[in-house]
Amino acid sequence: MEIITTDRWEENLWNEAEPIYYAGFPEHGRKNRGIIQNMFRKHLCFLHLGKIDGQPVAMSITGKSDSNDTLIIDYFAVRKDSRGKGIGTLFLEAIKSWAIKEGAYKLLVIEVEADDNQTNQKRAHFWTNAGFQDTSYIHQYIWVPEPYRAMYLPLIPGSFASDNGPLLFSYITRFHKESFTKGK
Repeated sequence: MEIITTDRWEENLWNEAEPIYYAGFPEHGRKNRGIIQNMFRKHLCFLHLGKIDGQPVAMSITGKSDSNDTLIIDYFAVRKDSRGKGIGTLFLEAIKSWAIKEGAYKLLVIEVEADDNQTNQKRAHFWTNAGFQDTSYIHQYIWVPEPYRAMYLPLIPGSFASDNGPLLFSYITRFHKESFTKGK
């Protein structure tokens, strides 16, 4: 799998990632193009694009935490016809390797929907199988109806050994706030 990672808005790469992004996230659960462009303009994020035989099969947007060595997985999706083939696992391993090689990150964090249903259990199972640890804290945003919980993966053994969901959500909510704020 070829992995392309950029911290700049590149229209051609976004045009390849966008169909996977739109298919993977409902309208109420995704940021629009203008917000994502703003995130790149403010140097808040990275776009990761996974390709097989030149065809995009996976995309992710990761975000930099403003005050520590945490990389937040904001969006992660595999093209529907490519699911169940190990591509998501390979893609996540590539992102983890990239984050470690960058040298600036010790922790990966993702928020997952906490409602107890089959879809959410399947998603959480993917992250658990990838080595992520669950937190017991349930976070309720005021702008979306579903509750969330944080999952985390230390990239350096011993760098984070805590079920501290509120702390992880402080990183996540600051990132989201900065993403939606105009500036720079």
